[in-house]
Amino acid sequence: MKKYLLYLLRWQLSSPILAICLCYLKLGTVWNTIIANLIGGCIFYWVDKLIFKD
Repeated sequence: MKKYLLYLLRWQLSSPILAICLCYLKLGTVWNTIIANLIGGCIFYWVDKLIFKD
């Protein structure tokens, strides 16, 4: 249950990254979303590895 709650918290933290990229980058919605997802992937890959570590 603890891992699940940490994962849900992590999921919520990804929303501000997407919002910031959509608001401040001026490349268009599709490119902003792609960049936001790449940034989120670079950050949260490591967080997910810690959460789901055996």
